Amino acid sequence: MISDKALIPILISVLSLIWGSSYILMTIGLKSFTPYEVSAWRYVFALLPIAPFALRKLTQISRSDWPWIIVVTFVGTGFPGIIYPTAVQYVDSSVIGIINALTPLFTLCIGLAIFRLRLTLFKGLGVLLGLLGASILILAGSPSGSDTTVSYALLAVLAPFCYGISTNVIKSKLGHLNPLAITMAMFTQLGFLGILFLVLSPNWKVSFFDTSNGIDFMHIESILAMIILGGFGTSLALFLFYNLIQRTSAVAASTVTYIMPVVALFWGFLAGEEIDIWHAFGFAFIVSGIFLVNTMWKKN
Repeated sequence: MISDKALIPILISVLSLIWGSSYILMTIGLKSFTPYEVSAWRYVFALLPIAPFALRKLTQISRSDWPWIIVVTFVGTGFPGIIYPTAVQYVDSSVIGIINALTPLFTLCIGLAIFRLRLTLFKGLGVLLGLLGASILILAGSPSGSDTTVSYALLAVLAPFCYGISTNVIKSKLGHLNPLAITMAMFTQLGFLGILFLVLSPNWKVSFFDTSNGIDFMHIESILAMIILGGFGTSLALFLFYNLIQRTSAVAASTVTYIMPVVALFWGFLAGEEIDIWHAFGFAFIVSGIFLVNTMWKKN
């Protein structure tokens, strides 16, 4: 059996690869769907693999745990699932991937404000460096630097803030639960909401089922991207992440975002997105901030 010490870097590497690829998958999905539809498809395909096993796991969750489960479901997954596809319409997926690296810094700040974690000089400096890096990325989010791009880059910053809340809640309030039970509970809720939204939304059906001009391979590409994003990038990834949180501290677990931006930049480069020196500066400041926060972190 693999020890926690050996398993933690494996989990971080796998999660970084999966989540770092999520932003380019959203971009592909947006070729055929709106941001809300991308989010709905994502959660439907996240639910399908786990649906046969969900009921048994849900019975393990006590009534007192459900309010925290709902917080994690909607704040930690539901809202970011809408924020990112909305922002990636106007901001390169590689930039969004780097912005997500703010998660450990927000995790620390929320832990300080709500969960009474201790602040040190190095942690404070790390937060400031991370915010400086985010500011550079927001201003350099696209070659045009338009107000629209800046606004949507700022919107993207809300997602790691939500992740920071969720990570602290899981560590402090749900650490006693089986990670699979948390995953099942989340995607039972979001998956059924996604199904309801897609059933009631007529827009995607009109273009998707119109075969008068032959098979639209762009639609096929988009739905395949949603299958991968839902099955691997959402349900499997979160199950692994909850395992990681329970094996280490909340902030240490969130440092999976060290490698994610590199993966996002790689996919963005292959997709022809413009990457310049300002992206490198922003990335460097954020990673330096995470490094200071993580190395000075005392395990909860």
